[in-house]
Amino acid sequence: MTIYVLPQPLSGAETVTIQQEQNGQMAECSMAVSEFLQYIAANEPELLMASLPSTLPSKAGIPWNNDGLLSIS
Repeated sequence: MTIYVLPQPLSGAETVTIQQEQNGQMAECSMAVSEFLQYIAANEPELLMASLPSTLPSKAGIPWNNDGLLSIS
């Protein structure tokens, strides 16, 4: 996962929608970005945390690895 520059700070309330094919049918799931990041952090922590900066970003609203905790600046 790579996170690039965002157009505006994240609040965590933005919606993420995932589409996935299951048994030939398309399934769709939407959730708040904060909930999605918590899910990834709980199930694939190495993947998520390795892709985030480990120092506090100077801009507000940027996800970062706060000593192993997922934080938004």
